[in-house]
Amino acid sequence: MLPHTFLLQPGIWLGEGKVTFTASPDQLQFYTRWEISPPQAGIIALKQVVEMKEGDTIHNNYILSGLTENSFIIELTNDVLGTVIGKGIIDENKVAWEFRAQESFEGYEVYQLQTNGEYILHAEYASPEQYRTIIDAHLWPKIV
Repeated sequence: MLPHTFLLQPGIWLGEGKVTFTASPDQLQFYTRWEISPPQAGIIALKQVVEMKEGDTIHNNYILSGLTENSFIIELTNDVLGTVIGKGIIDENKVAWEFRAQESFEGYEVYQLQTNGEYILHAEYASPEQYRTIIDAHLWPKIV
């Protein structure tokens, strides 16, 4: 069994980070909350809320399916993108996924497990015009 509790086990995770853009010198701070539901029929439902410090809020819904010891299929749905499907990988130190050949964007996210059980996120996305968005964050389990 791999040591990952983020995304693969039920619970709530919190995080904070920054978003930067290659087309702008601006850097945006954000906070995030992940709610991971218990698996049902081999599917894990995830809800993510991203709150920008400036006030905008984004709601992402994910479904993980086809879960094996080292891979999964990920489906992302939100109001901006609609639904996109990608492929994920799992190893003892990270959980990651990528969306490729999408009409509106493509990119990847890597969640690197830290020795204290928290995660460091690095993600990069590119639009068809090749504008890049870079996301770096720190995530930790919510203590209940």
